Amino acid sequence: MPLVNNKLASMSDDEDPPRAQAGAVLGLGKKDKGKKVVAEGKKKNGGTEGSRRIKKEKKKEETGDATNKTNMTPAPPQAHPIVQEWVLRALEMGVEKLREEFRVLAKYTRSDMTQTVFNANHSTDINVTKNRYQDVPCQDQCIVKLDPPSPCTYIHANYVGCPMYPEKRFICCQGPLDHTCEEFWWMVIQNKVEQIVMLCKTIETGKLKCAQYWPAAQGEKKEFKTGVVVENVSGTKPMERDGEIQVTMLNVSFSGQTMSVRHLHWTDWPDRGVPPCKLTSLELLSAVRGSRVPIVVHCSAGIGRTGTIVAIEYILEKIAENKQCPPMPDLVKQLRDQRAYSIQNDLQYLYIHRVMLNYFLDKYKEKYASLLTPENVAKYEKFVKDYNAAVGQ
Repeated sequence: MPLVNNKLASMSDDEDPPRAQAGAVLGLGKKDKGKKVVAEGKKKNGGTEGSRRIKKEKKKEETGDATNKTNMTPAPPQAHPIVQEWVLRALEMGVEKLREEFRVLAKYTRSDMTQTVFNANHSTDINVTKNRYQDVPCQDQCIVKLDPPSPCTYIHANYVGCPMYPEKRFICCQGPLDHTCEEFWWMVIQNKVEQIVMLCKTIETGKLKCAQYWPAAQGEKKEFKTGVVVENVSGTKPMERDGEIQVTMLNVSFSGQTMSVRHLHWTDWPDRGVPPCKLTSLELLSAVRGSRVPIVVHCSAGIGRTGTIVAIEYILEKIAENKQCPPMPDLVKQLRDQRAYSIQNDLQYLYIHRVMLNYFLDKYKEKYASLLTPENVAKYEKFVKDYNAAVGQ
């Protein structure tokens, strides 16, 4: 996977520590001069430096390189210790224990969680409420606040931090409703957002999951009452590295200013389920990682698929910074402390493990070859088999 961030690039491209060269000659600190020194050298060492080197090379040809006397392939380099710990835990737990582990977490919320602003903006009338689902609260902690001229200061969105950007790495939000699209674009403007990641379709299983908040056709514009104009300047094209991600370049104009926003749409992820186990999620994260401003991520409710993607990035950033990655239950709690109910079900929890194992043990199997012992290979094969059975793939 081509990684943008330098620290993350180093994670997948670490060089092995330099090895001493076989037969290297230890150099003297100074050049010796004079015949006397040469003569003493012959007496003590049995010949000049050149003759000694010839004898040494001849001996090496007869006996073989001292670093490889048995002509065996060198042992693989040891895996990154944090990667090793993460992989071994996942393999040891296995699919069923991980599912049980998530069920214990399923209802976790932070102890001081409140949802006052969510309640104040909720209505049973879908044409009035600012919340797509009444059972998916937006907690007051880490909430995104909007300023005028946004029609409303509330939007169902929270800031979520990751190791490299502890406070506002992501804005995780629900898919806009028809009457909250304007607030959505003011959120983008006021946070100077450059990248929007969409993980749902507008309609799934015959139900509206998200408004068509951006213009779909090249040259089309969407204009809003407060003066925001969104224009599709590129049309929609498949991303070069992974054609399942559809990319659209948008210009957002307001108050005489224009900003460029890239919209990345992954349509192959079913609601409450998981996509095929490829590395699309990692390609998607790689594509947006260079942004230094908050990255908007949403699905329909903004907690399941959205939380899953953010969790994968969290793991990658921890490893890239060479910092201990918390056990997955603690990681889920850290995300939920910022965005309530992030990672919605056990299948999404399993998917995080499946993708990361695929990344370490398939994509970079040569780099992490030391982990692929016969015992671990057997555990991995069982994990894949059990995972496929659990998710129906």
